[in-house]
Amino acid sequence: MRKEVFYPKETLNNPLILDLIFRQVVHDTFSEACVRIAQEERQKMRGFFAENKVDQSSGTHDENIKKKVVAMAKDSWEIYFSRLFPASGSVGTGVQVLSVSHKGIKLLRLVKSSSSASDYFRVLRPYSYSDILFVSVPSKNMLEFNLTNEKLILFSAKASQVKHMIDHFLNELKKDSAYVVAIRNYITDNRTQLSFHKGDIIRLQHMDGLESGKQYGCIVRKKVMLLEELKRDTPEFGWRFGAVFGKSGVFPNEYVRPVAAPDFLVLPAERVEPRDRHGRVAASAAVAVAMGSAVAAHELDLSTEVVNEMYGDSWSVELSDLPLQSNQYVMTEFAKKYFREAQRNRSDQKAKKGKEGRDPADMVKFSKSPIQESLIDFSDSGMNRVAADIFLAIMRFMGDFPMKGLTEQDLVATILKLSADHGLMKDEAYCQVMKQVTTNISSKPESCQRGWRLMYIITAFHRCSDVMKPFLLRFLQDACENPSMPYQAIAKACEQNLKRTFQYGGRIQYPNNMEIKAMLAGRSSKRQLFLLPGGIERHLKIKTCSVALDAIEELCSEMGLQRLEALDEYAIFLVTHKGQNVRPLNKREYILDIATEAEPVDANYSLWFRRVVWSLALKLDNELYVTMHYNQVLPDYLKALLSVVPPGKPSEQHVQQISRLAALQHRAKDSVYLPTLREVQECVPSQFYSKQGSQVWLNMITQHMQHVQPLNPHQARAQFLGLVSAFPMFGSSFFFIQSLNSSSIDAPCILAVNLNGLHFLNKDTHETMDRFPLKEVQSTRTQRPTSGSSYPYVEIMIGDLLNQRITQLQLEQGLELCRVIAMHMENLLSVREKRLTLPPSEITLL
Repeated sequence: MRKEVFYPKETLNNPLILDLIFRQVVHDTFSEACVRIAQEERQKMRGFFAENKVDQSSGTHDENIKKKVVAMAKDSWEIYFSRLFPASGSVGTGVQVLSVSHKGIKLLRLVKSSSSASDYFRVLRPYSYSDILFVSVPSKNMLEFNLTNEKLILFSAKASQVKHMIDHFLNELKKDSAYVVAIRNYITDNRTQLSFHKGDIIRLQHMDGLESGKQYGCIVRKKVMLLEELKRDTPEFGWRFGAVFGKSGVFPNEYVRPVAAPDFLVLPAERVEPRDRHGRVAASAAVAVAMGSAVAAHELDLSTEVVNEMYGDSWSVELSDLPLQSNQYVMTEFAKKYFREAQRNRSDQKAKKGKEGRDPADMVKFSKSPIQESLIDFSDSGMNRVAADIFLAIMRFMGDFPMKGLTEQDLVATILKLSADHGLMKDEAYCQVMKQVTTNISSKPESCQRGWRLMYIITAFHRCSDVMKPFLLRFLQDACENPSMPYQAIAKACEQNLKRTFQYGGRIQYPNNMEIKAMLAGRSSKRQLFLLPGGIERHLKIKTCSVALDAIEELCSEMGLQRLEALDEYAIFLVTHKGQNVRPLNKREYILDIATEAEPVDANYSLWFRRVVWSLALKLDNELYVTMHYNQVLPDYLKALLSVVPPGKPSEQHVQQISRLAALQHRAKDSVYLPTLREVQECVPSQFYSKQGSQVWLNMITQHMQHVQPLNPHQARAQFLGLVSAFPMFGSSFFFIQSLNSSSIDAPCILAVNLNGLHFLNKDTHETMDRFPLKEVQSTRTQRPTSGSSYPYVEIMIGDLLNQRITQLQLEQGLELCRVIAMHMENLLSVREKRLTLPPSEITLL
């Protein structure tokens, strides 16, 4: 018998129960067999045992030690006291287990360790109960988690048990909870009402004299990150009071929903906040709120933010909704609240009454000398050295301090790396640059301009905290709107960069020397070549923060595609080494990051634009659209991949169809002459051309030419597409499979991926040997080539939770296959109106 989970309001007052749980923790700590304990957790607990002389055989008689041990395991260990359920997510997410505990839910994956160490669970993503609005079971094995800012779909054979357990936890936690969560933005200019953002958690408090249906409270957690709107129940009507940073106001009841009390408000008092190797303090948000500092802002951010590439739209932020017009967001107000010197002034004023401190307006103005301490009053003194290094690099970049052999590229890399490595430093770096461009009295004429150029670079890479955000935006907007400011244009560009950084996560690859020189010269964009099928060239204007989605939108717009769903069907591919390596880009990847990464590998890299998913009907009225799709489909048609190749002579109807398609191809070239024997051979798939004589083909195609001659090339291509769109494998992406571990499929073979699933085709006849429907695809992942093999592997998990099998494929374009399958899975889920927030694929890069 074991203690598996703690339930709400459960106590450890019974000495016998405490002793049993304590002995269980001791036993599992000294044993290597318990996969619920991570190695780091085990080592930390063993250290505590050593300090307090606790051993496996005798334990301890000290009740306080027992309580501390159980509390450590309960509050610090990720999944020890939790119930584990088998579960899976979307393609390649890697989710294998769902953990449900008193703290919330976690998505887990079992990691196989070396022979000397035990296996363990890796937490892919945690959710607290304050994040969960409700759970539903749309179908037998499907779980739908409606969260404060997103929606999560999981599949589990234990779906009903999971829902029952989570419902019980939520109901118990909400009973005594005085918290609500905002389910939509509420932004108002009315000073008597409260503005807040979706995801903010508000604590309701008692206030005498309130009318019925109105309440008072304050925001204890800010989360200005938005996803798609969740479907709401029938809205309640009424009003509630709330407060933002001490300011109360009225807001509609329908914008909030009751929620469990956030975890961070019930941390044990004796808990010591850990520090990582960079000196970042993992402070609880409750402490952060009490401190009201920029450190708090970052810790609040860290409690809610996730890796940008993994969780997609969770970066989206409605910055335009922030109320910035009041003077509360000018930088002098930020300095008063959070600058070290302002805090010191307050202390001095308390100690020596009447003593005047330095004016906050002077704290945010240009400095001719390097700083020795951070501008922001961080509790960690180790941040002072980092802040001083960043400030010195800023001064050197602006020309206000000797370069000492460093280049602009070196300095930019230093500033970006230090502020990224030490998360708290992003706000500090922004404050320093704003300071140096404010009332700039440098003797160097280009100092201020170079400072603004540096601001342009930083806003493309780093988010600031939610506390800093309104101040930084107000600073940039004031610079944009002030006619006396000579830097209006670049300030506006900085504001746009910042908004896109919040939306897409920020650039990753540090700018190379060429990009920095272009920025310093005032050039913020470049012409980038994109290749469409058939060698069609399009040069697009790419800015510092342009992402793949921007290129897709522009090219789709030129093809007359305006619907948002259409954008999901196209992709940009990075092609290197003359087509040997093809990598589909994530729509959120920055084009200049890709270019910076690709140029050292292959200076002749190219970016291709292709259609991957073919769910929407063909649109044949736009010339570029038709030409692009015609050119993409034609090579697959000429390889006879779109239909089965019969063993004998094709039917008369099939031969006539091939002849007409050949005639349309010839007319699409705008040729006014009849085709030659060589041209005929080029227009007929080789598998069919050999079935009858060349002259027979020429005669048949010549007959069809009479019917297609009145068509112009655009009409000929459109008719060609209309005919081949009826072929069974139209709209497929094809991959040549070298080998695979299935006895039912002969290899080598061809894999066709389309809306109907994964089709394994005979390499000669193109008949389907086996098919996996998309709904049966559980995950995909790539593996590096084994010794003696030149091709990588792709593992595809097929089946459901109760019956799974892994098909291992060996092919050249493993990464491309995984991404293509992921795009089809996303389309499948969007058709069901079930958008996942987990990554479309978790792929080991080759």
